[in-house]
Amino acid sequence: MASTDRIRNLATIAPANGTATDNVRARTDADNNKRTERYDMLVRGQVDITVAGTGLSNRGSILGALRDVGYMDGGADKYVTDARLARFIAECMAPSPLPATRLAAAGVQAATLLSEYVPLWMCAARTINPDETKYVEVNKGLQQQPFVTPLKLITGVANGAALAGTVTALTVDVQQRFDDLIATPPWISIFQRQVIQTVSAANPVFRIDLRASRYLRGLAIQQDTDQGEVSDIITNLVLRGDSKSVIGDQGVPFADLVASNAEEMGGTLPPGYLFIDFCRYGRLSTMWNPYEDTNLRLELGVTPSVTVFAGAAATGSRVRVAMIEMESTPATLPKPPIHI
Repeated sequence: MASTDRIRNLATIAPANGTATDNVRARTDADNNKRTERYDMLVRGQVDITVAGTGLSNRGSILGALRDVGYMDGGADKYVTDARLARFIAECMAPSPLPATRLAAAGVQAATLLSEYVPLWMCAARTINPDETKYVEVNKGLQQQPFVTPLKLITGVANGAALAGTVTALTVDVQQRFDDLIATPPWISIFQRQVIQTVSAANPVFRIDLRASRYLRGLAIQQDTDQGEVSDIITNLVLRGDSKSVIGDQGVPFADLVASNAEEMGGTLPPGYLFIDFCRYGRLSTMWNPYEDTNLRLELGVTPSVTVFAGAAATGSRVRVAMIEMESTPATLPKPPIHI
């Protein structure tokens, strides 16, 4: 039986100004007993700069004022990803550019309003039929909560040795997109997490163990520092398990993989990021299968970033990997009707 997809407004997330609400999850309550496709988030904030900086951080995005975004089912994390990385994933899945109003410069300014759209996909986005993987909670009596974690520092959007300013009036509008076919179980359900590893020295074989135990729809890779996103940490990449190499036996130049992303994902994507798609052409059957290989890992050529922020090289270089996984739960079909 067909069911029209519906959209419902949830209560706006509005953490109070000041540092007391930083690094504390701010939530809104979603509707239970639905098949949810995604949560659309529109993040807004106000920037005031009283002493000019010298440049932008995180491309002037208001998402630099969030540590992460995500979703909890009955208090348990089902989706946790850096806000900027979640936006990158959305850009990879989108057929056209996503809306954003970003800081244009780091000069003195008052009441500059920024905004950015970022969806939390609760299904296997950009597959042939996302209806087959819409999220259904196991326990219909438990609370469903999208969330953000604020970190409202002016250095999240701009930089400079003398920079002074504030990020205030942070709000997040949230809409839930769903249908009512709760009696039709999804094949599998999303579980999205991230792995973060510090790069303290040059290493030609920097290993990141992904510890994948679920089907893998895709990987999204971000290069980051204490001052913001960069594009000069990773030089080459190998992705392998114990039985086979997925990308490269020898390292493939990271810049080449980034360049090919534009063709695969349809447009200009931000520098320093990479999406590895295990559902090319929308096929769930091509997901990485933990029962066919083990110990999935990245082996990267890396060096600490030398990108200059405020007259000095960046500190705290790290690689962040978002893992878009799919799992069987008591709310999904006992066995997916596909060969995975």
